[in-house]
Amino acid sequence: MITKFINLFNVGRVSNYPLYMVLPAIIVLLLLTIYPFIYLIYVSLHIWPISPTLPKIFLGFGQFTYLFQDPQFIESMQVTVNLMVVGVTIQISLGTLLAILLSTKSRVTNYFTLPFMIPVFISPVVVGLIWKFMFNYDLGILNYLLNVVGLDPVNWLGKPNTAFWSVVIIDTWQWTPFTTLIIKAGLDSVDQTPVEAATVDGANRFQIFRHVTFPSIAPIFTVALLFRTLDAFKAFDIIYIVTRGGPGGSTYVLGYNIWKTAFYQNQLGLAGAMSVIMIVIATILAFILVRIMKGQLDR
Repeated sequence: MITKFINLFNVGRVSNYPLYMVLPAIIVLLLLTIYPFIYLIYVSLHIWPISPTLPKIFLGFGQFTYLFQDPQFIESMQVTVNLMVVGVTIQISLGTLLAILLSTKSRVTNYFTLPFMIPVFISPVVVGLIWKFMFNYDLGILNYLLNVVGLDPVNWLGKPNTAFWSVVIIDTWQWTPFTTLIIKAGLDSVDQTPVEAATVDGANRFQIFRHVTFPSIAPIFTVALLFRTLDAFKAFDIIYIVTRGGPGGSTYVLGYNIWKTAFYQNQLGLAGAMSVIMIVIATILAFILVRIMKGQLDR
């Protein structure tokens, strides 16, 4: 066994060249991801104050046990899941519809595609600031437009229900073009021969999309779902800029809970335990979606 391990690093062997090519990437991966994650686990097992002069107390899995009994942590998990499910469902649905519209060959869609992608390139912090001004109760343009048509102004960010949906609107506005771009790329790569055959057989557009087009782009569809699910699960920046987790905890997502616990309450160990749980859940979600995608590709 030791001899085989040493032979892996035998420079004279041509068969080991692929290993040498990926070795720098493996080293970077170890330094930038695996080591920090191991250190995060170590921190999560301690009471870890920010001040270096205060002692660090080993608790083992005590903080994990505490978190699953903490109503605030459970609430932040529920809000995160709600925001993820609602936001991703809307974005994937709108993205699919828009991708179908943009895939039609016309001069209008060619000019419209690039400007439509602009929100993706804007920093989430800037997006949050823009929409925070737009949602302003007294000076926001949305309430101004409601006033123009004779409707009462809406306290977008001041009530739990409207604040939650305001965050969904912001997230949807920024990331729907991303899902549209991915799904459109899949639609553009679909072989048109089965589509033309189905058209000749009398199938309508919905039947063609359901039975011919969608099975062809299902793996790409799952890729879009994977990216947006993981990104929505770790939402923080827009929440921090727009609502700060309020009002009444309606937007108190897990990412904001981790930040507040670490840098506002000075409990790095507890925040580390939340982060470990967050990473484990995200890994499970990614594993499930990758398995689904693999099954789609094997068909």
